[in-house]
Amino acid sequence: MLGRFRDGALADRLRPGIVMPVVLVVALVLLVVAGALLGARAAAVGRAAVGDTGPVLAGVELPADGSAGPPTVVLSAPAAAHPQAAAVRDLVQRWTDARNAGDLAAYRATLVPAARVDATTFTDTARTQRVGSVVIRRLDPVAGGEIVVPLGYVTTQDPAVAPPDVRVPRLCWQISAVVETAGGTPRLVEPRPGSQLRTPC
Repeated sequence: MLGRFRDGALADRLRPGIVMPVVLVVALVLLVVAGALLGARAAAVGRAAVGDTGPVLAGVELPADGSAGPPTVVLSAPAAAHPQAAAVRDLVQRWTDARNAGDLAAYRATLVPAARVDATTFTDTARTQRVGSVVIRRLDPVAGGEIVVPLGYVTTQDPAVAPPDVRVPRLCWQISAVVETAGGTPRLVEPRPGSQLRTPC
């Protein structure tokens, strides 16, 4: 009798009207979990494809103390082999020092004369931002006497003055800077659309 009761209760529990919704819910949960895992994997692959992987983005080992690292600009071996490596390194060093010191005049002096600089934004950002771990990766000559300079660096800042989409205290950057060499004095051209990547690190 107990066996019949159990068989009957089990049969009631396994009626199609009950089993199907349970199976569908379980299947839906599994699909959501699988989708999340695949999405995270795809995002990681995408970030790796563009170098957007924190320390890899900057091309340096991150300081463990949470700082931006030393402000000295370093040349990679391929960059150092270029004939204008020293001049470009000096330019990027002056650009870095001016940002760290909040020296607007020195900062302007590293840019082409036509560059537009918002003095208020520069001052507000420089109040807390520090630039460090700067690595010049290559110097790629292009037409018109310009040199494309892929470089990575780290910044720390008050999150309030970080870019609106990444309000964090430390960022790893990868930019394709453009240096204009006309007139014998190298100057940085304003960043072009799509020339900068950044990620919290």
